[in-house]
Amino acid sequence: MSRILKRIGSNNSFLPKLTALTLASLIISGCQSVDDKQTHSANSLGTSSWKMVWQDEFEGNEVNTDKWSFAVDCYGGGNNEAQCYTARSENASVADGLLTISAIKERFSGPAVNDSDPSYDINDTTKTLDYTSARLVSKNKGDWKYGRFEIRAKLPQGQGTWPAIWMLPTDWLYGPWAGSGEIDIMEAVNLKVVADGEAPVSAIHGTLHYGKQWPNNVYTGQEYRLPNGVNPADDFHVYAVEWQQGEIRWYVDDVHFATQRSSTWYSQYVDDKGKLVNAPDDAPFNQRFHMLLNLAVGGDWSANVHKTGIDPSVFPQTMLVDYVRVYECAQSPKTGAGCETINENAVIVKGKTLADSTQ
Repeated sequence: MSRILKRIGSNNSFLPKLTALTLASLIISGCQSVDDKQTHSANSLGTSSWKMVWQDEFEGNEVNTDKWSFAVDCYGGGNNEAQCYTARSENASVADGLLTISAIKERFSGPAVNDSDPSYDINDTTKTLDYTSARLVSKNKGDWKYGRFEIRAKLPQGQGTWPAIWMLPTDWLYGPWAGSGEIDIMEAVNLKVVADGEAPVSAIHGTLHYGKQWPNNVYTGQEYRLPNGVNPADDFHVYAVEWQQGEIRWYVDDVHFATQRSSTWYSQYVDDKGKLVNAPDDAPFNQRFHMLLNLAVGGDWSANVHKTGIDPSVFPQTMLVDYVRVYECAQSPKTGAGCETINENAVIVKGKTLADSTQ
């Protein structure tokens, strides 16, 4: 999720019902999502060899803490974001088959650092920000190496909104961010904003972060726009990554739009003796990762593009999630290969190599 500044420490594990304003829309969306969920389940993977190994259909009336933990902090995500993440039902709720993550304009105080910091205290209230939201984290409750990761979601809109569906390493084998990697399944900023006479913002982004520890990290990826001018903030769409040994592919509504291969990513880290080490060729994306779902406000990306800043009039905003599903490739669980659906027209992301870092 990070674009410019450092994000998080080497041992990240984050700890976050519904406002009256969004209740009516949830009921309508929820009823529709059940049928659409079943239809997509039947059509999405066809007769492939993907085997579901983890899922959350967001049934019941609260977030399932057997599957998710909450981030609780006002750290700002390492990107100068304007929200405090909470574990309150006002910011993360489940009803009618949907998870709702709500970003609300309200002053709130909480921990100044995230829970990877040795000084973290969940009861600390030394930092105050102007918005609240939620971040759900599957670490130590859902951790995977290779597979298909599929999320059906409806995104927020407006200047200063930054929804993200992404993955971080569980074990940080190759050192602090971003040497151990980051996989952004889907990010978007400022959807539907019209700036400088251009068309409303509609792009979503798939990105990898890798290289060395910040600030010597790099990132590469690809943006994608839905056909016929459709905006991701107007309805649910399925965002997915297929990750196998040496290759990561991005999909929207089963359209494969980008691929990046291990020949164009790398990892270097400092070992216990203080020596800079070249990680194996397919590192850092050869270890366990876990999933994060969040809605950030402002920060170094969304507040610095389009109309810039944060438009307080658009809040509250919500990201609605119909389901999260994780599949293992039954053909070859150890490598994740053999189940892929390839679009020959998908963009091959150029990426960066170790040689690039020394130029």
